[in-house]
Amino acid sequence: MKIKGYILLVFGLMTASHAFSFSSDTLKVQILGIGEDARFSPVVLQVQPGDVILFEVVEGLHTVTSYHPDNRRPLRIPTSAQSFDSGMLNKGDRWFLEIKEEGVYDYFCIPHERLGHAGRIISGTSTSADYDDSLIPVEVAKTLKSGEVTEAE
Repeated sequence: MKIKGYILLVFGLMTASHAFSFSSDTLKVQILGIGEDARFSPVVLQVQPGDVILFEVVEGLHTVTSYHPDNRRPLRIPTSAQSFDSGMLNKGDRWFLEIKEEGVYDYFCIPHERLGHAGRIISGTSTSADYDDSLIPVEVAKTLKSGEVTEAE
């Protein structure tokens, strides 16, 4: 019986170490705040095509939704990319997004969009987007312009 217990312990430790190494290699965006304090951190993230981003809700109720006609918004992601919407996420929820195409992806939180709760993913060698800021809320445009670019490691 002791050998069986040791085998289970070793297997458990191996599984746990794999889970920790996976999470440290994943690109993360935290979803923070409630109401006027709602924000994505970082606001702007530089990635490479094929990277996977983990969105993790620290507090509040939020979405991660692309600017796309499928979501009743102007197109602000690459034309070849698929629209995305996480659905409502609660504190502690995690949602993964794989970025497949090169380009600039703008996204927002449905409940807090008018307050400027938005983010940007820059994939590949793209440096800027040619999007019409007059089609989005003023606070969103301010957030996207003021966001410092964080490069994925």
